[in-house]
Amino acid sequence: MSDASNRCVYEDRYFQVVAPELPLNCREDGGHLVVVKKKPVTDRSDLTHQEAIAFMRISMAAGKAMYDVLGIERMNYEDLGNWGLDDPGGAKMHLHLFGRSREQIHQIRGQHIALYPKDHPIYKGHLKPLTENDLARLRARIGEILTEPKYAKMAELAEL
Repeated sequence: MSDASNRCVYEDRYFQVVAPELPLNCREDGGHLVVVKKKPVTDRSDLTHQEAIAFMRISMAAGKAMYDVLGIERMNYEDLGNWGLDDPGGAKMHLHLFGRSREQIHQIRGQHIALYPKDHPIYKGHLKPLTENDLARLRARIGEILTEPKYAKMAELAEL
């Protein structure tokens, strides 16, 4: 498949938004993006005020882009990290963006997203990732959204 850098749909001085090659939510169910802090922290309470504003800014813009590009019915923003508890240095703050399609294939509409255990075979290629076309359209739409006045003001406050 593609190189990991090609799976990035947004990057600034604090964060990257990436589309996992092996998603936790199938493209057909609405897709999956992850907001990752470039300089890892354990918890969002460890963010500076500039990082916190940038985090909210990009999570909002990426979620809006998923609505616009992927035609999803609902966005789920999930601050998880339990699978990283035993990693060296412990869990790292990140945010999962799970789109929810009107018609679900692997999930149940109107219910919390179901996650299988960490190493379950469903995560080894069964769930379809976002396509290269999806990624290109998400990059473009995020760029457009970030020019809107409220996002420009947030960028100023975040010192981006």
